[in-house]
Amino acid sequence: MDKFLYHYCSTKKMYGILSSKQLRMSDITKSNDYDEVFMFFPGIIDAMRERYRKDPFQFKFACEYGENAISAFLHLIYGYFRTRFDKGGVTNFVVCFCEDGDKLSQWRGYADNGKGVSIGFSAQELRCYSERYKDIMTMEKVEYKTAEEINSIIINRADSLLAELKNLRSWIEGNFRFDKISPEKYMLLIFSQILSCVFMKSLKYKNKSFEEENEWRMFFNYPILKNSELIYGEKRKDVVLVEEMLEIMRGKIDFNILDDDIIPYYPVDLLDISHEPIKELITGPNNRILQNDFQLLCGKYKYNNIGFRYSKIPYRG
Repeated sequence: MDKFLYHYCSTKKMYGILSSKQLRMSDITKSNDYDEVFMFFPGIIDAMRERYRKDPFQFKFACEYGENAISAFLHLIYGYFRTRFDKGGVTNFVVCFCEDGDKLSQWRGYADNGKGVSIGFSAQELRCYSERYKDIMTMEKVEYKTAEEINSIIINRADSLLAELKNLRSWIEGNFRFDKISPEKYMLLIFSQILSCVFMKSLKYKNKSFEEENEWRMFFNYPILKNSELIYGEKRKDVVLVEEMLEIMRGKIDFNILDDDIIPYYPVDLLDISHEPIKELITGPNNRILQNDFQLLCGKYKYNNIGFRYSKIPYRG
């Protein structure tokens, strides 16, 4: 039997989802879970430096060799990402689900302190949707790890990145012309994009202290580059790894407007998930929606067969 996964949100956002027939994958750096996008930074860069010292290989960069060259290269990489992260220039768009549609911690953290709702979707239909876009998107059950386990993952990723970096210069020199861009600039460009993708993989992990959340996430395999020309224009320059994702994203980014902020999001067409994508709605313990009012809302926007129930949690926050 197919199980449901629940998206917790405010009543206002629920209305936006139903009325627009869109599920919004929002900028994770603007969410309660923003720390996850930094989980591997700067740890992987530090680990690469330490692992290189233990197992060095020939490396040339900025007229330096060996450890000095690696240090110079990683210093520039660190500066690039420090600036990007600080200015919100590298992020991912994520939509989160929970296996439990009536959970106190979720009401508190993600549904307006219990005044919102949880919206039930078919887990199988969500997985099928992401599978159709598997080259650019993934649907993952969050893995909860201890600090020691996360550190082990970081070290393994650092070893893999060093293996790629070892032959990167020779690969570039064999595949690119250098009329305008030097081999070293290509190295920085390509490796920064590879590392961006590694940083995005951290979104499948959370600290083990959150294990009771039983969370799933749908997110992009590649980072979202907040560049107006890339999203709304025809710019192609310096795009190496993300062209296919940009094609599907180009022109589609929209915004949730708050009193003090704007939140970029990517809209997922609900009817691209299923002809009856929403299976159930649960109102939070501090929510006052009446079942007949919700049925009127469903009638207005042509939704059929959506189950409705009230939270059973006696909570007043």
